[in-house]
Amino acid sequence: MAIQPQAFLNFTARHYQLLHDLYRREHGVNEAELYELIRKYRSDNDSHPDHIYSQLLNLKIIESLPDATAIYEITRPIAVLFRFLLQEQRLTSTTVIQAYLDDLDTFYGDLENALREEKHGRIERSLSEIVDTMERIRQDSRANRQAIINEAMAVKGNRERRTVRERFETILLIWEKYLEPLKDLIDVKKSMDGSLDSLESLLKSGLKQYTMDGVVYDELRKTVARLVRLRRDVVSDFHESMQEVEPLYHSLERDSILARGASRALEQIDKFGLRSLQLTDVLALPAGWLQQGLFTNTIIESYLHGVKEYVPQQAPHLSLGENVSNPQYMDLQDVVDSLNNEVPVTDTLAWLFDRYLDFELTDILRVYGHLIHSPLCETTFSHEQKNYQFNDVNICAYPMVIEQIL
Repeated sequence: MAIQPQAFLNFTARHYQLLHDLYRREHGVNEAELYELIRKYRSDNDSHPDHIYSQLLNLKIIESLPDATAIYEITRPIAVLFRFLLQEQRLTSTTVIQAYLDDLDTFYGDLENALREEKHGRIERSLSEIVDTMERIRQDSRANRQAIINEAMAVKGNRERRTVRERFETILLIWEKYLEPLKDLIDVKKSMDGSLDSLESLLKSGLKQYTMDGVVYDELRKTVARLVRLRRDVVSDFHESMQEVEPLYHSLERDSILARGASRALEQIDKFGLRSLQLTDVLALPAGWLQQGLFTNTIIESYLHGVKEYVPQQAPHLSLGENVSNPQYMDLQDVVDSLNNEVPVTDTLAWLFDRYLDFELTDILRVYGHLIHSPLCETTFSHEQKNYQFNDVNICAYPMVIEQIL
């Protein structure tokens, strides 16, 4: 039976406390506990408990467990909604994102055939499937970022008084299972970038093909905009997650190593005594009094008298010379303004080398890096590498094309 959205929203608004309590009970509640919760949160103006119970089932808010018909749990869509509202998202593995990318490759083939055969219905359906998949990737990426930040804050706060080893194992799991695979997935030479590059090229060719068809052109344009946002958000989410986890990872790794070492040392002392550590030999600690090399009181007193009579000399004047040049600074906004007057630019790095020959290579590469990640620039990359010569430095890179400045 279909759910009436208005009835569902009205019921959830009236019984939010009940639903929130059910959401927190991850192992479910039996029928007696469910009725007790209904009576606990029921006001005088609410319906009879039996009616509220039937509404919970009819609106698909709760369902019975598969192995026990008299024990109920909150349904998955409602749990996902609560996680979103309470910012308690759960982590999504990279295998799920890889499955989405595989779906994108399939939809790419469908869209390519539909564009070639000029079938508008299939084009719109393929674009709808592509947009839905891209939004799933983006939302899972955002959920992963929030979940990782929540885990990092919990580890920092340590309200549960966990040991250093337990906290390090939590961060290590996030690092090895989610961040490292995601870093490998979004690398510019790996599957995600290749899939999105191919899709972007197909969409742009479709824009040229359907310039005079307002409906199809508008859908293609919106899909390109969503693709640009997806690239930006996935990279941004990954970097923000790394900024939260990486310092914590290295700190807990160091503390965990120290804690394990101290634990093993104490265990060895308990079994074999302090001498078993051989600290004198390992650390070269002195075993007795050392008289050789120590200052006597007479020598120190003589030295202090000399310090007392010291008269400081005037500091020498340092000349800056005549041929001192002021350091130059490349302003990113000035570069963007110059690019905006010359777009499209087919090779951005070569353009920078030609226009800013007098600047340092580090400044040029800094600006180039900002342009790569800037949401203002609509960019694509060539599939063939190119060598660039700047002064005495040889650089190998994929040429970046800036189509337009948004």
